[in-house]
Amino acid sequence: MKIDLMKHITLVLLIFIGGYSFAQEDKLEESVDFLDYKVSEIINAVDKKYVEEVDDTKLKKDFVKGVQNHLVPFKSYVKKDKANFKDKNEFAGIGIAIKFNSDTIVVEEVLKNSGAEESGIKKGDKIIGVGKKKISDFNYFSDVQEALVGEPNSRLEIRVADTTDTANVFIKQVIRKPVDGVAFYKMGKSVDEIKDAIVLMDEVYQDTVLKSKITETGIRYMLEQLDPHTSYISVEDFQDMNAPLKGSFTGVGVRFQIVKDTIVVVEAIPGGPSEKVGIQAGDKYIYVNDEKVAGVGIKNSGVRERLLGDKGTKVDVKMKRRGEDELLEFTIERDKIPIYSVDAAYMVSDSIGYIKVNKFAATTVQEVRKAILELKSKGMKDLILDLQGNGGGYLRAAIGLADEFIEGKKLVVYTEGRAYPQQDYMTRYEGLLEDGRLIVLVNENSASASEIVSGAIQDWDRGLIVGRRTFGKGLVQKPYNLVDGSQIRITTQHYYTPAGRCIQKPYDKGIQEYRREKYNRYKHGEYFHKDSIKFDEKLKVFTKVKHRPVYGGGGIMPDVFVPLDTTGTSDYFSALIRKGILNRFALTWVNDNRKKLQEKYITFDRFNEKFDTDKLVKELIKYAESEGLEYDEERYREAEFTIKTRLKASVAQNLFDFSRFYQVNNALNEPLQEAISIMKDGKEFEEIKP
Repeated sequence: MKIDLMKHITLVLLIFIGGYSFAQEDKLEESVDFLDYKVSEIINAVDKKYVEEVDDTKLKKDFVKGVQNHLVPFKSYVKKDKANFKDKNEFAGIGIAIKFNSDTIVVEEVLKNSGAEESGIKKGDKIIGVGKKKISDFNYFSDVQEALVGEPNSRLEIRVADTTDTANVFIKQVIRKPVDGVAFYKMGKSVDEIKDAIVLMDEVYQDTVLKSKITETGIRYMLEQLDPHTSYISVEDFQDMNAPLKGSFTGVGVRFQIVKDTIVVVEAIPGGPSEKVGIQAGDKYIYVNDEKVAGVGIKNSGVRERLLGDKGTKVDVKMKRRGEDELLEFTIERDKIPIYSVDAAYMVSDSIGYIKVNKFAATTVQEVRKAILELKSKGMKDLILDLQGNGGGYLRAAIGLADEFIEGKKLVVYTEGRAYPQQDYMTRYEGLLEDGRLIVLVNENSASASEIVSGAIQDWDRGLIVGRRTFGKGLVQKPYNLVDGSQIRITTQHYYTPAGRCIQKPYDKGIQEYRREKYNRYKHGEYFHKDSIKFDEKLKVFTKVKHRPVYGGGGIMPDVFVPLDTTGTSDYFSALIRKGILNRFALTWVNDNRKKLQEKYITFDRFNEKFDTDKLVKELIKYAESEGLEYDEERYREAEFTIKTRLKASVAQNLFDFSRFYQVNNALNEPLQEAISIMKDGKEFEEIKP
């Protein structure tokens, strides 16, 4: 390891020996020595644990390069009296500060006597090309700097769009030239040490930006150069990110929606603190701890800040309830609020059950087991497990879920990495549904743990995978806690299915191309035509029982392909959803008619059978017009069934509970409808039948 940590021993002892005040802690975390230690600690951890060999010198250079990406507006120059560059060979730039804006670079500042000023570039100009590169070729500000800064008196071609006619492009030959009183720099060349980079950026930033925030930007950039899933989590983000996986958070226990600048309760979570004190769906928050929160433009983050908190703490609220003249006052004691993994579980026919799982959390297996037992009591023999859009979660939850369906002691998944030998994860106990037919629904947003489950089911010929090819995330991350309470998640291993398939798709072309991969699938027709998917024959393996061919190289390809259905939708429907109009209307309408609806529809089954949206959709159209969305008859007709189904589902959610939304809206779930047909027909199961 090339980075010497001995000079930090005194600092580390200060951190761990004795106590110190929060004020002292804040100062420590802003000290350059502390931040230098923090970055060095991360580099050491990656060097020891990462899935492949790493060059720690490159890691340090990537950090140095990345610290500037937090800078807005971005500039690659500093006053000479602030410059302390290791490399005394001066660089030159064209003399502009910039911001990214969509697919253009907007000029925020032009230095006097610079090459940019001499060429006629002005503040507000939109740059669409630098040298031979388009703006879409740049992923970070630091990439732009590489193009803008170079040898003194060298020329650079800049393509500038006419601000009045973007089709008209001016090509300017700009000279990189020295400017009095200004030093241009290239991170990694002018500055190549962690501490020096932090100090320089602290000088360059116009606004007061914490050194810790500058450092975090460099850390994120450094880790992104390794792979798309090695990541940094700040202290502020740590709790929010972990709550869904742990299966609970602490708060008041409501689902809410902001309607017309007012926080409206959609549901008081059963058994939660709000339900216990009598808060009901439709109640509106007016005051929280004597602070008015209605009509002040509050955002979702502002609601969470006021209602989330430590267990046992109390919050006073004043609520407006329909039919009550006075505000209702409640004191709510915050408590643990469950976050459920199972969105819906119900019978789709006399013998076929359906369970939708949204994540793999600490409580997932317990929730699914409960759902299976309830569905079995209703006559379930076969199951459709919906993992569409499930982005993954805990490995143990994935193994436990697979164990419910696969009999005997069998391999579910194995992991392997440079610092970790192969580790096999096996089924261990008798599951609740080891017989009966099984279909797993997946799509391009099913990732990680979802791919482990679907891969194991497919490799052991236990059931059919239906839908579209999964995301392709097969990298294992292990958490590493840092001294200041933040965390990094380091990719340490790859996932492999029982037949030996590596789940992970390639990421060697960089993180931006990796993020665009799903769009590229769409563009190339993979969402619509199975024949558009090309497999590498060298990555072909065979299932464990029936020896059917399956392929590695990224994601799980379903046994039955279901194309993306773009019929039944339109721009008008998209606007209703995107602008939140349909959801706001449904919530408001249910609140205005709740008592009458509850008397008429005593049970959900009665609602599902009898409720008619023909009249209600006309009210929706009028409401949408009042919200600025003009009615479009043709586009409405194109999506009429979809709009009515989604409206009925939203009413069901607000009148009953969240899971009822899916039970109604699944009429639009094409993979589910295909799975039901497969179950009823039975022919597709012949290929995997023992």
